[in-house]
Amino acid sequence: MKKRGLTMALLLALSFAAEATGAPPPDTQAKAAAPADHAQPPAAASSQATPRRLGTIYVRGEARGYATRADYHTKDADLGPLGTQSIKDTPMSVTVLPESLLVNQQIKTVNDALRNLPSVTIRDQQGMEVSRPQSRGFVSSIDQNTRIDGMNVIGTTAIPAENLSGIQVLNGLAGSLYGPETPAGVFNYVLKRPTAEPLVRQIESYDSHSIFTEQVDLGGPVGAQGSPLGYRLTAVHGEGEGYVDGSNTRRTLVSGALDYRINAGTVVETNFSHYETNVTGLPGSVVYFGKSGSSVLPRALDPTTPGLGQPGAGTDLRSDMALAKLKHDFGNGWTFEVGALYENAIRNLWGITNTFTNDAGDYTVTKNFNAIPRYTILSNTARLNGHFRMFGTDNDLSIGTNGFSDMRYSYRNSIAVPLGGGNIGNPVLFPPVATPANGGRYRSGILREQSLVLGDTMHFNDRWAAQAVLSASYLLSQGFNKAGATSKSQSSDGQVSPTLSVIYTPTGALTAYVTWARSVEPGDQAPTGTANAHAFLSPYRDKQYETGVKYAVSGHLLLTAAAFYMTRPLAQTEAATNVFAVVGTQRNRGVELFAQGDLAPGLSLLGGVTYVDARVEGSQVPDGNDKLVVGVPRLKTDLSLDYHPAFFHGFALTGGVHFQSRRAATNTNNSFAPAFATFDLGARYTTLVGKYPFTARAGVVNLADRHYFSAIADGNIVGSPGSNTAYYGAPRTWMVSAELDL
Repeated sequence: MKKRGLTMALLLALSFAAEATGAPPPDTQAKAAAPADHAQPPAAASSQATPRRLGTIYVRGEARGYATRADYHTKDADLGPLGTQSIKDTPMSVTVLPESLLVNQQIKTVNDALRNLPSVTIRDQQGMEVSRPQSRGFVSSIDQNTRIDGMNVIGTTAIPAENLSGIQVLNGLAGSLYGPETPAGVFNYVLKRPTAEPLVRQIESYDSHSIFTEQVDLGGPVGAQGSPLGYRLTAVHGEGEGYVDGSNTRRTLVSGALDYRINAGTVVETNFSHYETNVTGLPGSVVYFGKSGSSVLPRALDPTTPGLGQPGAGTDLRSDMALAKLKHDFGNGWTFEVGALYENAIRNLWGITNTFTNDAGDYTVTKNFNAIPRYTILSNTARLNGHFRMFGTDNDLSIGTNGFSDMRYSYRNSIAVPLGGGNIGNPVLFPPVATPANGGRYRSGILREQSLVLGDTMHFNDRWAAQAVLSASYLLSQGFNKAGATSKSQSSDGQVSPTLSVIYTPTGALTAYVTWARSVEPGDQAPTGTANAHAFLSPYRDKQYETGVKYAVSGHLLLTAAAFYMTRPLAQTEAATNVFAVVGTQRNRGVELFAQGDLAPGLSLLGGVTYVDARVEGSQVPDGNDKLVVGVPRLKTDLSLDYHPAFFHGFALTGGVHFQSRRAATNTNNSFAPAFATFDLGARYTTLVGKYPFTARAGVVNLADRHYFSAIADGNIVGSPGSNTAYYGAPRTWMVSAELDL
């Protein structure tokens, strides 16, 4: 605990230093304002819509802590080249997780946050936090669907939540906006910005499995009040034993922002972060079906059972990121933004694979994954937005570009180590085994994309509008062998991805739309272990038809409904040849219902229900045609409630319900994972300690301690070509925290 004490001392020192250099005295009357808005100088706000306030800062002299007001209703979202747009008037399905939800649910990772959205599932792979978020049943890519402040990042590594002011999710096909990507949606993680007034938050938290976490969140102007230079600093350290005896979790985050306001219309925004997480001893993956020798998915056991994982085996992930943006407001409705981001992601995947060799429960254990251990990405964005009138029509014009260059580095030697075998009726703990020498890394692949985007929303009158967005994309994908020679190269220029929408607004509260979209995306990369390992397939063409209705019940509650039909090529490893190739088409159709905001004074709701019928059509795999896609539930429901009665100031109750119907576990549909539901419960109370707001939070996730598989996937995606893979969901977890806002 000596290291933990040193970390605690550092956080305390930072807190007191910030308080001494700029915090107003306790009797100073403060303004109620949103944390995210403190960062928004005039230039940062697009003239197309008013930026949404995410959460609240406390009011001095009142018992209101940071983000304690459940502000679940979000009016606007950033949609890349289109700029900041009204969610109600956008002809797409868009949802937002606000900062108040992240804070009050004590969320630490984006995976924990996304479980609140009914159209989103998390596809785990190679261990904790090595995941792919996906929307509407389509698997996402490594970096095309995941963004930070609108720019591509590596999605298959750890991403923290403590430095975020919100998460914006666009469900469905978005290639016309963001360039080539899968139809799994766009996940945009919005970073915290500097505050206009001094901010000092200190949080101590504890999970029931002996994990202590310390966090400090600082912000304000550098120098005197009103200084053009502002900062934000978030530091987090947590460690302790996980939910399996002998397991261990350690995570550290340092994230900062510096913004400089050049003048009233121009601001430079910069961010940097270092995040590392090490999780060992938790259950490994369950590999079954196909090449493994078993024919069905085993039942889900108690994840706290020793032997489902191995001591010292797990993931060691590190990510360093820096970004910069320049924003300028020309006035008269015209704005400009340009930015660049760089990330270096190290993935030490020392996890466990439990491969079932028959249906009697016998299995073999392998330590370490040969999946790509290092990615680097350099991404960019630029956009010009404005309003003009032509031929009697009001137009919202968008001109932009975005893209990235992603480099992948693989081990020269295999690091996989067989540990032995056993039976699931009595899982075995094996002696520790050293990781073999990997032979160093070599550059095994490059993926480059750049897209030019042109969009126009034409308002014919107060009721009718049409939106057209078109992107032209340039793609390059290359695979390399260990000698550095090119093993396969794919390039394509001028690939077009269009989206067309018709928008009808009969009243100010109601919007209906119809949208058609077509998008190109790079073909999947063949996984390690296949005959064509690391080779990229030819570009895919995806399609989507969507219609929806959005109704603003009040200024604080939005209801949305959408129906969709979508297709995408589906690739798998052919058992006979061990070649990774397209074997059919994935066809998904379904309906989304979602609500976000205040149901009544004192009662906030975020969530809904999604129905998806995901099937494989034209399959070349025997018995695989017209079968349900592996791992996609037909019905998924997620509801989060926050009850904060006016008669009990400072007190709130929170609750959550998460349900998934049964999921196909094999592509022949001979085995299914059963339906499951989990429940969350929490409470918080804010009072004054002296003259400073103090907030205590307590919660429990998976209240009934349900045993289930959180993710089921085709093994081609998650590292076991020719077989399928499942991961255990977490058991019941208690969380408590104490926050003091100085």
